[in-house]
Amino acid sequence: MSRPLPPQRRPVRSASRIDPLVGEIAEALLTLGGAAHRDQVIARLEENRRQDSADLDLRARAVAVFDAHSRSDAGYGGVQPLFRRPFGPGAYRWALTAEAEAFLRTGGRQRRHG
Repeated sequence: MSRPLPPQRRPVRSASRIDPLVGEIAEALLTLGGAAHRDQVIARLEENRRQDSADLDLRARAVAVFDAHSRSDAGYGGVQPLFRRPFGPGAYRWALTAEAEAFLRTGGRQRRHG
């Protein structure tokens, strides 16, 4: 008599792969009303750091993280972008996508219809 095979598990994604700066940018944008000038967002990020341990490359990291999570080829790797530039490429105004803002404002609760 053969034993049933154990159910296959999906690989677990490691949260450690996600730069914590993604969450900080999202939180800053959320507290700034969902959209703000890039300099305002970075100033908010700097406020969360101690003055004597200034992160000299914070601006470059923040821009790189924002760009990585606002790619126009939505759905890359099955992940929708979190951020967008409402005034188009090259603009300094940053914003949460409508989906990301709704998710964050509701605390991640999904609304079910039907």
